[in-house]
Amino acid sequence: MSASGARFAWPLIWINGFPGTGKLTIAKLLMTLLDEGDPLLIDNHSLIDPVETKFSRGHPNYQQERRRGREAVFKNLVDDPAFRTRIVIFTAALRGRRPFLPIYLECDIKENIRRITSPQRGGTETTKLSSPEVLAEMRSRCQLFRFDGVESITLDVTNMGPEEAAKALIREVSRIIGDVVEH
Repeated sequence: MSASGARFAWPLIWINGFPGTGKLTIAKLLMTLLDEGDPLLIDNHSLIDPVETKFSRGHPNYQQERRRGREAVFKNLVDDPAFRTRIVIFTAALRGRRPFLPIYLECDIKENIRRITSPQRGGTETTKLSSPEVLAEMRSRCQLFRFDGVESITLDVTNMGPEEAAKALIREVSRIIGDVVEH
């Protein structure tokens, strides 16, 4: 079934998790497993890293510029009717006028710290968190944001590699949206 048929639009799939849980890696793999919906990935760092080249996170204009960048991407790639025929997977919080499927990644703190300090974690070309102290402090005072009243998927990725996690997610995504076929 296509988005132009019985389905008005393909869903927005939002992947949320603490830094280092594998959001981007899993999102990329999930895209390869989706047979329909011509998936489009919007990574949080593709939105915020350009802002950090202009303003530090503490600068008064930083949050305003992040919002402006997200809104522009949203208007051009998510809200545009031409893109409603595509599944959108994102690691940044956006909103939309189409079905919404949040995915929450959980990970044990020890494994989470191991992952953010791993040399495979994006290197210095992004602003990804790499401080175990900052992560531990963040996790001690914060909880993942979760939407109430929305069907969602929660996956503990502590003992999973990214491929295994993506395959587990595609099974759940397929069950929920019904039109996605696993390779």
